[in-house]
Amino acid sequence: MHKDQFTIGLLSITGLILLIAVIVTTFSPQPSYGFGQVDRGGDYIMVTGQFTQNSEVVYITDAAAQRIIMYSYESTQKTLVMWDGEDLKKRF
Repeated sequence: MHKDQFTIGLLSITGLILLIAVIVTTFSPQPSYGFGQVDRGGDYIMVTGQFTQNSEVVYITDAAAQRIIMYSYESTQKTLVMWDGEDLKKRF
């Protein structure tokens, strides 16, 4: 009977430690570092870049139209804001 109580106690403590670990990792937010990512779909190329330490921008290139547009995310308004666009035919 003593061995059974010890096993139950050990499993209870292990479960409690795992529960605390889940709670701690769930409620402590981790920063997301998504700069420098590239994705291509059809004629579009999307690249992320870091503008300042706290803000990032997205460059979207339309290869067929040879145009690039730069967007940023405004966290206060929760919208994408177009910063600038450029006709690549005129540049290159």
